[in-house]
Amino acid sequence: SNTYFTVNTIIIVAIAFLVKDAGLLDTSLRSTVIIVILLVGIVVCDIWKQIIFKYKKLIAHRIDELREIENHADMGNCHKMYHSEDKLFPRDESGKVIEGKALNISDKEKWLPNIFIGTYSLFLIGVVYNFMASIFC
Repeated sequence: SNTYFTVNTIIIVAIAFLVKDAGLLDTSLRSTVIIVILLVGIVVCDIWKQIIFKYKKLIAHRIDELREIENHADMGNCHKMYHSEDKLFPRDESGKVIEGKALNISDKEKWLPNIFIGTYSLFLIGVVYNFMASIFC
């Protein structure tokens, strides 16, 4: 997430520069560049969300596999580390994590790319509207 947060920061700085200080570009070219940068930002955030989702699935898979290993008969006298995680990730009778009860960092973390996507989308609508208004007026 640090990498994607940094990339989004660079995108925002580039847009701010184009809006405020890029007087060398004419308005239509500047709008086009900003639109492209905003679209890149949305794509970057979508990739970020996909990675968060895949890591969540990977971690859940690893915990399930380790839980299965710990339930093996030969492991009866060993400390069951992943069973102790039930305090942080409570499970129902079928072994599924109870939604809303678990310490689920990835569900909280996926809000950040959504916030960026929302911000980029709103700004994109404004830039496109302004661009179209300048063409037709």
